[in-house]
Amino acid sequence: MYKKKKILGIILARSGSKRIPNKNILNLCGKPLFYWTILSSRQSKYLDKVIISTDHKKIIKYTKGLSYIKTIVRPKKLAGDKITSAEVILSLINNIKEKFDVIVCLQPTSPLRKGFHIDRAVKKMIDNNHKFLVSACYTKSFSRHMIKIQKGYFEKRKKNPPGYFLNGAIYAAETSYFKRSKSFLTKKTSIFPMAKSRSIDIDTIEDFKLAEKKLRN
Repeated sequence: MYKKKKILGIILARSGSKRIPNKNILNLCGKPLFYWTILSSRQSKYLDKVIISTDHKKIIKYTKGLSYIKTIVRPKKLAGDKITSAEVILSLINNIKEKFDVIVCLQPTSPLRKGFHIDRAVKKMIDNNHKFLVSACYTKSFSRHMIKIQKGYFEKRKKNPPGYFLNGAIYAAETSYFKRSKSFLTKKTSIFPMAKSRSIDIDTIEDFKLAEKKLRN
């Protein structure tokens, strides 16, 4: 909780992955990839509750033994490739009894994000009365799958000059606003800057190897 705002952490970890099979359970420095996001959520001072939504049997078995995280088994209808994160999040927050003022979505593919990043993002969002906030890094090297953030709008798959790009680590929103927008990317979305060294979003084997190298160091 921060400034009397009740905050829910949501980890989305489905079993399917096109580029890297079983990506979320790959061994990263002795732990499955999803573990590092669970660790950062536990390090946070402001998350009142953390829920992991998954359809992966190994993840379910692993997380059900943890007292500090609630596991929700994702139904098949919400586990396909065409299902968006927003659809899963909306289903989750509409079907749990507890009500939260703020939701924070944490992707397992960002293992270099730490608990203090989550708390600083939450603090910035609430202190400035932002309705939406996403983490981003400044970069000069553009990759075609990146989403650029510029003056309240978002550009995807274009050749852009240097600027802030989504890094996938933190997506936050006031719950009531998210229910209406069904997206974290709106004209009201603000940026939480993160260092490029902490901004690896694992999408390829090369990303995975780089994250492993940085964690070992």
